Amino acid sequence: MEEKKPSPSGNALNYGLITGAVLIVYSLLLYIANLYLNKSLGYVGYVFLLGGMVWGTLEYRKKVTNGFLTYGQAFSSCFLIGLFAGILGAIYMFIFAQFINPGFVNEIIEQARIQMQAKNLTDDQIETALSYTRKFTSPVMMMIWGLVGYALVSVVLGLLAAIFLKKEDPNATASSL
Repeated sequence: MEEKKPSPSGNALNYGLITGAVLIVYSLLLYIANLYLNKSLGYVGYVFLLGGMVWGTLEYRKKVTNGFLTYGQAFSSCFLIGLFAGILGAIYMFIFAQFINPGFVNEIIEQARIQMQAKNLTDDQIETALSYTRKFTSPVMMMIWGLVGYALVSVVLGLLAAIFLKKEDPNATASSL
């Protein structure tokens, strides 16, 4: 009887949850330090996301696939890790905006107002833009857009990381790939 190859989803769930937890801790540290609105520091989260993807995929390659991984397997592992981390992160974003810092939405809107005023927009233009901003910055919408954003970033990072994480089995035949 032929043994079925394990799916990367169990490994991805494990490392995705670990990565998501790290991102949440980082976010909370930024909040405690009152740096959570700093966009530059927010981008550091992508480094943690990429690190979790690489770490989890390397562990999968080492422990499950005998040291070899096709590009597709590497991408799948990276993407799923990022997706699971994103699901956890999106849930956290909802909890953060709804319960931890209920004024967060107002802070985002005020920051947007300041940026628009710096661009010398008229009051009518600012109010029109802010009405759209309010529609997309409710805790539920932030959770949805956060999940979509994590999924897109996971695709891009997964495609790039898989280039370096793949390791073809030289003994594999073309028919088994």
